Amino acid sequence: MRHIINFFLLILLSANLFAQNKFPLVTDYYHLKLSFDFKEELMKGSCEMKIENESDTTFIQIPVLLYRLMKVESVQNQANENLSFTQSVTQFEDFPKLQANYIVIQEKILPYETKIIKIHYSGYLLGYEETGMRYKKDKISPDFTIIRNDAYSYPVIGKPSISFLRENIAAHYFEYKIEVTVPDSLIVANGGILESIRKYENNLSTFQYASKKPNWRIDIAIAPYKKLFGDRLEIFYITDSLAAADIADYGEKAMSLYTYWWGELKNKNTITVIETEKGSGGQTDETTILLPEEAFTSKNDYEYLYHELSHLWNVKIAEEKGLSPRWEEGLATFCQYLVTEKLNPEKAGLVKRASNNVLKRLKSNFEKNPKLLNTPMFEFGNEQLTNYSYTQAMVMFSVLYYWLGEESFNQAISGFYQKYYKAGTTTRDFTNYWEKSMPSERLKNFFNDWVYGTEYTTFILNDRSIDEIINHYKL
Repeated sequence: MRHIINFFLLILLSANLFAQNKFPLVTDYYHLKLSFDFKEELMKGSCEMKIENESDTTFIQIPVLLYRLMKVESVQNQANENLSFTQSVTQFEDFPKLQANYIVIQEKILPYETKIIKIHYSGYLLGYEETGMRYKKDKISPDFTIIRNDAYSYPVIGKPSISFLRENIAAHYFEYKIEVTVPDSLIVANGGILESIRKYENNLSTFQYASKKPNWRIDIAIAPYKKLFGDRLEIFYITDSLAAADIADYGEKAMSLYTYWWGELKNKNTITVIETEKGSGGQTDETTILLPEEAFTSKNDYEYLYHELSHLWNVKIAEEKGLSPRWEEGLATFCQYLVTEKLNPEKAGLVKRASNNVLKRLKSNFEKNPKLLNTPMFEFGNEQLTNYSYTQAMVMFSVLYYWLGEESFNQAISGFYQKYYKAGTTTRDFTNYWEKSMPSERLKNFFNDWVYGTEYTTFILNDRSIDEIINHYKL
């Protein structure tokens, strides 16, 4: 009877911890092996995960997510003993359109213990466009295949909840090794260190990469890639060598600008830029930038590239309570226009023109979604409104730039990055840093207007231009 009571106590404790924002089970290391049957559009995977319990509570289950059309075949522990598990395709509790295979593995992990589990799985990958997330076009094809955590195409610790994953998935960094076997006609692209390419008599090759440094995601792209090297960038491109050369050239120029403004990157590794399928979205971490096909063109003045490169100087934002509002996306949007303007004299005034267009768009957004009028930007993450961080925060940074001047603006961004790069911090620390660097009651009021309150909406509702808003704070 006592053992039964203890068992149920463990379940209750696990459930309570599971409900908390920060989940104590984290992955410290991945060893991922993948192979493909492109004719059948099928992938087979073997994933070894080193899992740590960072809490003082014993867990008896390990929750894992995998793509909805992928099936776990077996799970073993470090001694190669089979572990029991359940799996079922489950709707996300806060986004019912989204489904994933939810696997619960029966394995006890004591407080602060680390265990290794091995998951063998296979299946198909068809993206998540039907949910409205149109950039998740992930698929298995010899023309282009992408494996990333956005589609849970490798096992990820978590539960089917968008808010849970937003809070946890980027909160813990891990190292990895990947071994990906493909036909000789294809190349595997990854932001890690290429350790070897093993060729076999059956016209297959296995690419082995190891992470350059701890990271929060694994990105693997497969296509008939070619490769180009710049000073700090290496480019995987599919067809257009001239476009790739331009990406390298303009990317190096943009990085020089950011370095001049904000100082040398703490990360000294080469940055890998990987061309992805059209419409598949951009993504940046400290080693890798995914750029969709449409970004490999001068038609958008390389703004995609400048946006993603600015993220290299971001500090990890983890709020004490709740989700990040992701204001760094607004900073990156501001930067994409600013760098375009700086590198192209004929584009003078681009930032202000873009800001005025965004102000008009925000007014239209208010009419469609009145909730925005009463939701401070600080709460965008908690209210699942972070799409507006790209626009609202873009205007906020434009005002700061022209109000305080380029030198003061860049000193604040640079100083914040230098101070908090290693540990990460909160939005409150970000605004406090500005207020301490440039003591001014007006600056505190500004952040109350734009970050912690909604006073900024009056400018937009009254059709104020960016210059009028800037002048309001200058006076």
